[in-house]
Amino acid sequence: MGQSPVDHSITASSAEVNSAFSFFTVTSQDGHAILRWAAPPVKSEDFFIVEKSSDAMHFEMLSAIDASVGMDSVYSLVDNSVESGMVFYRIRITGKDGKELCSKTVYMNSIPVADFRFYPNPVDKLLIIRSSHALNIQIVDMSGIVWFGQEVNAGMQIVNVSALQKGNYILKATDKATNSVISEQLVKNN
Repeated sequence: MGQSPVDHSITASSAEVNSAFSFFTVTSQDGHAILRWAAPPVKSEDFFIVEKSSDAMHFEMLSAIDASVGMDSVYSLVDNSVESGMVFYRIRITGKDGKELCSKTVYMNSIPVADFRFYPNPVDKLLIIRSSHALNIQIVDMSGIVWFGQEVNAGMQIVNVSALQKGNYILKATDKATNSVISEQLVKNN
């Protein structure tokens, strides 16, 4: 976790009247929360306190980051421990003078990725798929050509892949509830 001052050309948003921050966003990526924000001018002794909550009322400190001196620097932080459900974030700028500026509260709805397993691998004729959610399965060759596609329900399913030629493939499982995609290598014997 750290800061990354990068883009110094951000213009302040007039829509965020009660926030001194130009912007503050959170996005979900691979089960992690990516926080990005642009801060107002800071002093060398200022720092950011990034806070997290599951109810938007009781926040706990996620990280403390030294603020860089500058105008509208863009910062980022990755939260690697995101539980499922609603997750709320806010940022406070604090320093020696005791004054604090607080960002607006942003949130994301973290949906768990399906528990997904398949076997045997390598496979001959029948592939067993276990999943906690309904999935759309595709078997794709290394050129990106889809050789097989099927929807499977939650639980255990047996899929006949005997028509596939011998070789290496990618098994793509798209969770029908969340649209998250899991890709794994699949080897076809004979």
